Amino acid sequence: MYKLLPAILLTLGTATSFAQKPLDTFRLYFELDVAALSPSIEKKIDLLIYNDKIINGSSVMIVGYADFLGSEGYNKSLSMERARNVKKYLVTYGIDSNYVKLVEGKGKVNRDGHTDPSGYPTDRRVDIVVNNRTKRLVTETSKMPVKPRKDSARSISIRTTNVNDIKNLKPGATLLLKNVYFPPDRHVIKPESKETLEKLYTALHDYPNLRISIEGHVCCIKDAIDAWDIDTYEQSLSVNRAKAIYNYLVSRGIDSNRLKYAGFGRRRPVIADEKSEWDAEQNRRVEVRVIENK
Repeated sequence: MYKLLPAILLTLGTATSFAQKPLDTFRLYFELDVAALSPSIEKKIDLLIYNDKIINGSSVMIVGYADFLGSEGYNKSLSMERARNVKKYLVTYGIDSNYVKLVEGKGKVNRDGHTDPSGYPTDRRVDIVVNNRTKRLVTETSKMPVKPRKDSARSISIRTTNVNDIKNLKPGATLLLKNVYFPPDRHVIKPESKETLEKLYTALHDYPNLRISIEGHVCCIKDAIDAWDIDTYEQSLSVNRAKAIYNYLVSRGIDSNRLKYAGFGRRRPVIADEKSEWDAEQNRRVEVRVIENK
């Protein structure tokens, strides 16, 4: 009898795992009558992408809602605009629009008997619904050679290498930080990077309406998403290199609210199959993406 117990428990565990729903739902909450994404909503989406909760290969549905305040037509339009803004942000930060299968505004959520003039705050939201079954399939094949996206608009979006041009870049455009160097497997900025970083600081200082995302990328790894950082004993070298530049700019007095940082490891290569040190150098990079430039 006791010998059968482990097998029974294993069978029950397997059955439970297959019974789990294949969908994840992430909720983003908006202020009354507001369709624009707040900094807190943007930060939540950034974390979802960074933590691979939303990835290319997963089927994504975006559904907007409103509370019962306002007319039916207004709520329908408001909820749709919220959903579209979420999609736009996802696409700007690397999610292929082909994987967004639905963008819909449902309008108000019916709350019979609810008459509070302040409305129902949790109904002012957008739901991002991700198909986990598709995501698991992609994860299981993640050790296959990385291929650049065919649309190339996100994976090879380098528009300029001249830091002085950043003031003219539109949101979504990218600046490659040339001559910014790190020792192998480390996130410590080398002294010869100072000139380029000083130019970046000056541009941000002179144009206070600029908001940017600092994005790290690594090369030459096959069986992991990111590379090992020997300074922190973490598999997050690209994140730490981007954060090092972020910390440099903050230490110079740039408002942290104008800056974001992220690491994409080996997921967004410029050269899919590195055959030379030049190829590796194209993938081993830090980019600055313009978020806002008024």
